[in-house]
Amino acid sequence: MISRRHAAHGVFWSVVERAATQGISFLVVLVLARLLGPAVYGLVTLAATIALLGQMLLGETFSQVLIQQQELEPAHVSSLFWALLAAGLIAAGAQLLLSDELASFFGSPPLAPLLRALSPLLIFSALQAVPSALFKRELNFRGLAAASALGTIAGGITGVTLAVLGFGPWSLIANLLTQNALMAASIWRRSGFRPAPVFSAMHFRELWSYGQYTFLLRIAAFAANQSPRLIVGYLFGPSVLGAFSVGLRIIEMLYQLLVVPAVNVTMPVIAKVRDHPGRLQRAISEATQFSAMVAVPVFVLIAVLAPFAMPLVFGAKWAESIVIVQILCAYGVVGSCGLVWGSIIGGLGRPDITLMTTTTAAVVSIAVLLLSAPFGPIGASAAFVIRGYVTLPFMPLLIARLTGIRAAEQYAVYLPILFAGAVMAVAVEGFVLLVDGALSPLLLTLAALTLGAIVYGSALRLVAGSALRRGATFLAELRPRQETP
Repeated sequence: MISRRHAAHGVFWSVVERAATQGISFLVVLVLARLLGPAVYGLVTLAATIALLGQMLLGETFSQVLIQQQELEPAHVSSLFWALLAAGLIAAGAQLLLSDELASFFGSPPLAPLLRALSPLLIFSALQAVPSALFKRELNFRGLAAASALGTIAGGITGVTLAVLGFGPWSLIANLLTQNALMAASIWRRSGFRPAPVFSAMHFRELWSYGQYTFLLRIAAFAANQSPRLIVGYLFGPSVLGAFSVGLRIIEMLYQLLVVPAVNVTMPVIAKVRDHPGRLQRAISEATQFSAMVAVPVFVLIAVLAPFAMPLVFGAKWAESIVIVQILCAYGVVGSCGLVWGSIIGGLGRPDITLMTTTTAAVVSIAVLLLSAPFGPIGASAAFVIRGYVTLPFMPLLIARLTGIRAAEQYAVYLPILFAGAVMAVAVEGFVLLVDGALSPLLLTLAALTLGAIVYGSALRLVAGSALRRGATFLAELRPRQETP
């Protein structure tokens, strides 16, 4: 049975991994965006998004299967590895062969060589999928943190150096290839997994009985979350896509930093305690509450501060991304909740339900995006928000049916957090209006962040002191224990 201390250390190292990779990634994106501009950034974003579908299917489809499998035999793991490696080689070859056709479809001939250059990403994803999943199964995020940090740092140095030297879009390509190659190599070096030279069709079919749902789920998730980039790129071209993608990338990096650590730990924890009602209810409550307590104030602050923080950070030529970021922050609040709800349902062993909800989100997302096409990237951003608030808030109802934990209890967890976030927003906006023009953008940003943190913490302590105390107890599990003589 998994202990709170084990879970706490899982959260800690998952946070370290996310903080290292996303913090460095943000700096790399910031520097490259300032150096390259929207058109070049948008072109590479389009190429990377096309490659991402194969990466998701190869790298993430079966990670949940290995976590969920109660009795995991060596034949399961080796058979899955060889199947994924074969699929990765085929997918990389297909991307090489179809690059010209894809570039023609998007009306952008320079896209073809970029797609060909990115084809090795599919092989790297296949190579690291199984050892990464085994790390997550055991809540061993320390190894993943080191591998991710190494790849991100090396990729960032490579990309920025080439951008300064004038290599344009190829600097971003080199960044992605270096990062993923070194991550795969480092994960293999740290992992004890080595595939046996066997493939068991019977063991693979056992995994596929669950994996077929996650395979379809990844396709639906790609359609729901990445189709805006493809649609914007197809309709408006790389330059507009660049402005839209920077805004979306900021929100995604915040997800990775603030919410994904909880998601990474929640699913295996729920999978191990789902037959123990008391522990299950506590795990669900803590996962949803802690992730929201961290995510909500950040998205609110970014929305309020974007008008002067975006030009300060990215430069004046990215001004079009300001409104996009503000709109997407509204999605970030509900989207962060949706990620945790999805991991709970996944941990309960119901990929069919996750597939149903994600497919619904994908259909709604594409429909609203096409309807909003005349309004450009602003319309695409608004479509993201509409889709989130139409589809995600129903997930606690599904969790209630699976666990018996009333949906009203799940929703109630968020009320004090939303209240504290609203108080903080009013206080920070009032401060910004009061000192408008009196402070430089940098000083204004720092002062507003400090004020926001103080107001949010005070308001949350007033209305949800018990939640803060539970959080402190959970974090105390991270401290080393004194050995008894």
